[in-house]
Amino acid sequence: MFLAVIISIIVLSVGTEWVIVHKYLKNHSQRAKRRYITLASLCIAPYSLWLVAGLIWDMFSTIAEVISNTLITLLLFNFVWKALWLVGKLSSQALSRRWPSVVTFALSLLLTTLAAFGATTGRTTLRTTHVELHYPNLPAEADGLRIVQIGDLHIGLSPSRHALMRKVAREVYHQHPDIVIDCGDMVNSRHTELDSLTMDILDDISAPLGVYTTTGNHDNGSYILDTLSLPAAESHRLLVEKQAAMGWQNITDRHVAIPIGSDTIYLSAIDYPASLRKGSHGTKPTEDYTDFFAPLPTEAFNIVISHTPTAWDNILAATSAELTLSGHVHSMQMRLPVGKRGWSPAALVYDRWSGLYWHNGCALHITDGIGSNPKVRIGVRPQIVVIELKVEN
Repeated sequence: MFLAVIISIIVLSVGTEWVIVHKYLKNHSQRAKRRYITLASLCIAPYSLWLVAGLIWDMFSTIAEVISNTLITLLLFNFVWKALWLVGKLSSQALSRRWPSVVTFALSLLLTTLAAFGATTGRTTLRTTHVELHYPNLPAEADGLRIVQIGDLHIGLSPSRHALMRKVAREVYHQHPDIVIDCGDMVNSRHTELDSLTMDILDDISAPLGVYTTTGNHDNGSYILDTLSLPAAESHRLLVEKQAAMGWQNITDRHVAIPIGSDTIYLSAIDYPASLRKGSHGTKPTEDYTDFFAPLPTEAFNIVISHTPTAWDNILAATSAELTLSGHVHSMQMRLPVGKRGWSPAALVYDRWSGLYWHNGCALHITDGIGSNPKVRIGVRPQIVVIELKVEN
């Protein structure tokens, strides 16, 4: 679905460019041509300059990140202007010569401004969401347990990454968590994104009961293009080592018993499903987790970390997981304020894509994440979630 949308935008962008240049502009004045070129350039320039600055700042940017940011430059900014220009000019045959151009310019300016906002403030201004969950079987001494859920840091190699990570570390500290859970996708493609300065910043994230994480699809090295110089497994191994050096425990495919006074809760983390590694968005995994959860005590209160929320049905088929924490979707980085949950293109692909869901007394919470790839967030600010567990009386 996501790939189909990208291909459609590419086709439409190329098509509108051809029509404008070969069917429209060639029959108009030099002034009209200059206006088109000037306005289109203004749409592209801010993001292009940001991209060039990122390359100059860090010459080791991955090819994949450069390509994704170039695509967002060409397909979002320039395409919007071209498409609206074309609609306005085609409409002008039936309307006055002036108003279609005025409306087209106004809409283009509005949408370009919105996209520019999403590439700057929209993706760097944190929001903190508070969720209170009640369970009848929550151990008494875990009543009031505060969990901070983060995910999808997508650190990348942009110049602004350190400032954003500092904001995250400060906000987590101010929430006074008992435990911090990261839902995966710390990097975009390779371990080198987690450089020494980023490690120093994230090392400040701590909690009395620990900081835990799992492996997301971007963490396992499957997006590395040059696997000869850096094999995927080696990149993943080095990433896990760096996480351990920060005091973050990567517990992928493991269970951890967390003592709370005389009581115990359990934390489990599943790897990113192998069945999803060739085109994962929206599809459901085929993994059976019965054997994985079998060692847990039947009465255990269990929190599961699963990077992708599409594994939730498989998890519930294998165990009674009171709380599952996921990320992965980040609302496809675009959400409209429609209804309680809002509306996102993610709703066309995922049954569950953001926020809290319940099934038979078990909860799934999907964070919208911190980072972005490509680096635009429209209506979906980076999110830190504070979950407080309560005993249901």
